[in-house]
Amino acid sequence: MFDLPSVRQQFPALQQRRAGRSPIFLDGPGGTQVPQRVIDAVVHYLSTCNANCGGRFATSRESDEILRGAHEAVADLLNAASPDEIVFGPT
Repeated sequence: MFDLPSVRQQFPALQQRRAGRSPIFLDGPGGTQVPQRVIDAVVHYLSTCNANCGGRFATSRESDEILRGAHEAVADLLNAASPDEIVFGPT
């Protein structure tokens, strides 16, 4: 059984109250509401290793490693032959 209340608890935007009521978000399939763990990951990235790709300095190497891990995770999820087949954003 899918535990919807537990899932909703992970999304801060879904905890809002407006005029004593919970708002309803009619976002598209891509959605705009994100779970707290995504917010935390973005804050961590922006505050510790936000850098251009391919540089020789520590923050760039850390940023590259995060991106590499994301490619590997999506490749695994989609059963792609290689993380190199995964592209984020325009090609």
